[in-house]
Amino acid sequence: MQARQIGIHQFMPDKIWKWKILEQKIGQHLYLHDYQEIRLSILQNHDVIQEGLTVLLEKEEAKENGDTVIKLPRLSEAEPAIALRPEGTISVLHHAAATHVDGEVQRFYYFGAMFRRDLGQSPREFHQLGAELLGSDSIISVNEIISMGVKICQGLGLKDVSLKLNSFGCETCRPDFIADMESFLKKNKSELCADCFDKLIANPFADTRCDEPACLKILDDAPVMLNYLCDECKSRFDSVKKIQANLAHQYVVNPKLYKNYAYYNDVVFDLVINSGGKERLLGGGGRYDNLSRGITGKNIPAVGFYIDVDMLFEIMDRRGLFIPQDKSFCVYIVSHSKELEMMVLQIAHEFHENNIKTVLSTNTRTMEEDELAARRAYCDLMLIVREENVRDGKVLIRNLSKEHQDYVSLNGILSSTLIARKALNKE
Repeated sequence: MQARQIGIHQFMPDKIWKWKILEQKIGQHLYLHDYQEIRLSILQNHDVIQEGLTVLLEKEEAKENGDTVIKLPRLSEAEPAIALRPEGTISVLHHAAATHVDGEVQRFYYFGAMFRRDLGQSPREFHQLGAELLGSDSIISVNEIISMGVKICQGLGLKDVSLKLNSFGCETCRPDFIADMESFLKKNKSELCADCFDKLIANPFADTRCDEPACLKILDDAPVMLNYLCDECKSRFDSVKKIQANLAHQYVVNPKLYKNYAYYNDVVFDLVINSGGKERLLGGGGRYDNLSRGITGKNIPAVGFYIDVDMLFEIMDRRGLFIPQDKSFCVYIVSHSKELEMMVLQIAHEFHENNIKTVLSTNTRTMEEDELAARRAYCDLMLIVREENVRDGKVLIRNLSKEHQDYVSLNGILSSTLIARKALNKE
């Protein structure tokens, strides 16, 4: 109970098969797009994370997000401070920078648990998929990332996923927006809550998540970056919209789509879906061409996305989108004689060499109880090994799906089992 309260996942077999389907389908989409998996260490250097967050975020946001990092106690002063992995972008850029060659395009993805503290400072575990395309600033690269995010969700059965698009411009057109935004904020400072003012002064693109009516009303009239785009940024944004429309991906342009990370430039996007009567954010991303310079010292143009896998799983489960895969052919083997244990293990070994799954009865049960156990394990056959039968050179095979049983010779166990598997179309 306590593990669930502090936000740590526990996956039992009734959910594991669903997670495997989810992982397999996601992996197949990424494989088709030639994305290579990168496995990031769960234990990370705390100082590197803090340095990365300072680059990723404005000063106040870095402090706020730094407080969510779960730092582990040092075993000795000589050791570096260690933290649990809070996100993937910093690590991906560090790993990529070590091998990146100018002009080369790298495609990476990571999938796994991340750890942060929630607003109450309790540790929280969440699962995230991230994909990063490094080394290209082309229009096709951002469309590849956006389209792949949509395809992954749709391929999992979430056909109603849609896009929200915006642009954060470039270093040429952004200064005028920032200047006007700062002027607007200072003019309306007395009407805004302190949190909104501080966050937006630090990062005019921040999503304050404020629900104060007064703030919402004032910020409705705030400047929006789309009105400041230079000709090149406007052309790029129009191209993205046109390509996504031609791909039949539903989207809306949302000038108020903001991100809490200050490093984004050019096109940004959210993946959204209606669930439980409200719009929910499944993930999102965008282009971050200048980020690597601050973290690694190398100029590596990049675009990427993240998907909240926990939310993905929850919505799929609620909609009944996890379809059990056909149960593989399986044989339940039972013997209540210690003298026959070696024979049972030898039979199982021969079955395994022929790709036949087995379940061995290890408890003393009645034959009726063993049959119930076999059916609960979705076994197709039940192989009953008794001393009196073995002395006669035979064993009993019970076909659980056809309610039929027969004796077969000891040297015919495998062939009879293979025939039964073929008859059940489970080869």
